[in-house]
Amino acid sequence: MQARPAKPKIRPSVIHLILYSLIAGLIIGISALSLFLLYDQFRSQSESDHIQDKVLDLFDGTIEIDPPIAIPDIELRNTANERRRFGELQGRFVLLTFGFTHCPDICPLTLSDFQRIQSELESLAEKVHFVFISVDGARDTPAALRQYFSFRGLDGIMALTGDEDDVRAFGAPLGLAFEVSEEESPGGYLVNHSAGAFLLDQNGGWIMRYQFGVPPGTIVSDLRRLLEA
Repeated sequence: MQARPAKPKIRPSVIHLILYSLIAGLIIGISALSLFLLYDQFRSQSESDHIQDKVLDLFDGTIEIDPPIAIPDIELRNTANERRRFGELQGRFVLLTFGFTHCPDICPLTLSDFQRIQSELESLAEKVHFVFISVDGARDTPAALRQYFSFRGLDGIMALTGDEDDVRAFGAPLGLAFEVSEEESPGGYLVNHSAGAFLLDQNGGWIMRYQFGVPPGTIVSDLRRLLEA
């Protein structure tokens, strides 16, 4: 009987080489999968950021309110300490902002924008009420408002003030929020409040919201379009 040929012996070094190759392949596969998952996550985040940037690019700081929202006919006081109901302003468009006379930055800038809008509207400005309502009735008395507006030459802007509850009730439909800040300033306490401007139509309905920083020219264009319609 013919003897079977002996099976070739595999050297230990060959076995080790095969094992090392398998382990290396496994590590490479895991690394590749990890890189792919990281890339996919990065791509998804980039696409999300890109979409968000596109949305922000489309938002120019103006919001149209449609249908218009009715505003309460609250009674406030003007710089002559006369009681004025807001409903008395109907018949013209109203460009409205909230603030306080001790404000160091946003309020003075907004009032300067109102002056510029008045100037650029020229004769059309007579068909618009420009109104400032104080959110600091404790300090912004009619006399204090009169002095502030006279000093700054804000003759074409109506200044109104009133009790905190009345101002809150008036501003509630507009989303107005304000509170005394814990931050101190040389002029005393500050008041955090909703900034920007609100446009009301001739019937007292809120129709446009302008974030702080919207160029005055944008508001002028909107008012011209509405006034010349």
